[in-house]
Amino acid sequence: MDSADDVSQKRGELDRCPPGYDGRDVALCRLAATLHCRFESDREIDDLNMAITLYRAALELRPVKHADRASSLHDIAQCLAYRFRQTSTVSDLDDAVTAEREALQLLEPGNPDFNASRRCLIDYVRMTTGNIAAEMASSDASDVTEVDIKQLIRIVALETLGAMPTRLLDTRTGNLCNRDAQISDFMGSKRCIRLESLCKSYDRDQQMKFIRTEVLEHFQYTTLSHRWGEGEPSLRDIEGRSVYNMPLTRALRKLQYFCTVALERDCLWAWSDTCCIDKHSGNEVQETILSMFAWYRQSALTVVYLCDVVDTDSFVNSEWFNRGWTLQELLAPRTILFYTRDWSLYKNLASSNHKMDAVVLEELETATGIESRFPTNSSPGMDNARLRLQWASMRRTTRPEDIVYSLFGIFDVRLPILYGESAENALGRLLVEIVSVSDVSVLDWIGEPSQFRSYFPSHITWYRRLPSPLPRLNAEERPLATSVLRNLSDSLSLLLHLQFLCHSLAALLLGITYCVPAILPRTPVSSAPSDVFEFYSLISVPLPRFFSRHFILPCVAYHVTMVELQGADPSAPSYTYNVRASGLVPLRITLPAKLADVTKSRGVLYLVRPWPSRLHGPSAKPDVVTEEQLSRLEEPFNALLLSGSTHNDNEHKRIASSTLITAQPTDRASILKSKVRIFRVV
Repeated sequence: MDSADDVSQKRGELDRCPPGYDGRDVALCRLAATLHCRFESDREIDDLNMAITLYRAALELRPVKHADRASSLHDIAQCLAYRFRQTSTVSDLDDAVTAEREALQLLEPGNPDFNASRRCLIDYVRMTTGNIAAEMASSDASDVTEVDIKQLIRIVALETLGAMPTRLLDTRTGNLCNRDAQISDFMGSKRCIRLESLCKSYDRDQQMKFIRTEVLEHFQYTTLSHRWGEGEPSLRDIEGRSVYNMPLTRALRKLQYFCTVALERDCLWAWSDTCCIDKHSGNEVQETILSMFAWYRQSALTVVYLCDVVDTDSFVNSEWFNRGWTLQELLAPRTILFYTRDWSLYKNLASSNHKMDAVVLEELETATGIESRFPTNSSPGMDNARLRLQWASMRRTTRPEDIVYSLFGIFDVRLPILYGESAENALGRLLVEIVSVSDVSVLDWIGEPSQFRSYFPSHITWYRRLPSPLPRLNAEERPLATSVLRNLSDSLSLLLHLQFLCHSLAALLLGITYCVPAILPRTPVSSAPSDVFEFYSLISVPLPRFFSRHFILPCVAYHVTMVELQGADPSAPSYTYNVRASGLVPLRITLPAKLADVTKSRGVLYLVRPWPSRLHGPSAKPDVVTEEQLSRLEEPFNALLLSGSTHNDNEHKRIASSTLITAQPTDRASILKSKVRIFRVV
């Protein structure tokens, strides 16, 4: 059926639904949609005009509580936006914004229609901004009307507030304001009136810059970082009331002082995590958690209130440094001021930013173990991932899973907030995200493995012990170190043989039977050719990834050829083994479980070095290995112990250790012979 026939059919359907007939709104929308489609192919403006008229007629038949009103508003907004693109009639674009905004208010967040409507509204608002800016650019400043300037100011204010917390406390009145109230306050302010007047005297290149500067200054806000106490006021408690006029409690007193401090620091707005969030809205809680790092980062000031620090005492032992959420509240803000219990500045320091005060930075490093360069220059992302986990490992949260959620902003990840899941599962989801961008340093942990994934820890506390920095050798030191390592290797071999002879001699002299500690020979199993990469083709090694329940991990594999129990303390428990692996200097490892128990059904052991894909760099060439790359591969590294199955070569399991396993290649020749193998770890 061609478009003309389709339109005729829909007209016939409408004719059979006269005014007052049930279902007329549906017939109107069906004809409007058909005309809209024909406009998109033929570009006949009359079709679009008729579609808009029909949609408006249908909208009159669909009152506010009608199930399809939001859909009709969305459809008419799209048609109006199309007509604006054809005719540049500004009123059409304004009507499109109004219709789409109403549609968005009728839809629930999470509804697919909500997301589509929100995307369209953003597009229309940006079109409005672009249209006004274009008009201003094509005319002298004196030609821009007062209405245009006021509309432009409003749009800039809306864009600015879109990146800020949803609700803010007005520090002048103590009232909680949503975005509509904030916009209304600004548009009616003397500052806005002065801004409108001054814009008329600026040239077209200066107006937008000036408006943005003024709007940003007006909406500067202060954030509060603190330990929650009893009776913290919630959104429901303060809605419609001034915090300055409410009955005084300890928690409310804190909120009042915070607002007055913000006002003293020239911030008209303030944000607290106690009362500025609707905690009954799951969507709002999720969006808040994922946005908090950015909100603290763009705040003009973060006030840290230390309720357990008195007068000039040191804050090093404050409980604030032990809480999970306060880590990002330390790292994110550009400007911080610490206040003690009586709301005096910490140690009466007069500096405007305690993050830049040498005395405070030294104490911060003592209290947190975080080098002073990080709080003053910290960006969200995956850099220093292992170190960031270590910072959080000694902190606590009331809800166990929050210790992980508090890191989402620090790592700049947007993952679902699933309250009720275990902290172990939440940590696993975060670590998968980190490893997926190729930072395998998070595999350096000591302790209990996750019950779901042997390669990840069961809890973030297992990152508490930071790996010792491994030595970097210069060109002069390397030959000597290699010689020393070879001598050590020979000495350890001799020591093992002497130990065996001594045990045997003692058995003969004492007339007893001596059981030589078990030596467990291991035989490597074959690998599929596609899973093994020769040394000179290492640039082709894929990145770590996750598939089904497997962690696909590229590693330099060192086959374990001998394991000997050296000592045991079952009460700890702790079991120490002397280990030999082809290509490595003999080493000693300590495990929390007896090796025979954890490898009972598995016949192959490997010490592996997760392949450092960043070793190549962006300018690496195929089949070329530089001296610098070889030198780095000669250095000691933190190894993982993997146990392979005798029945399934495609599966391996990590064996957790009680100490980091620091391994050292025997020499350059062993490195050049090495291969990278792809392990599927469960």
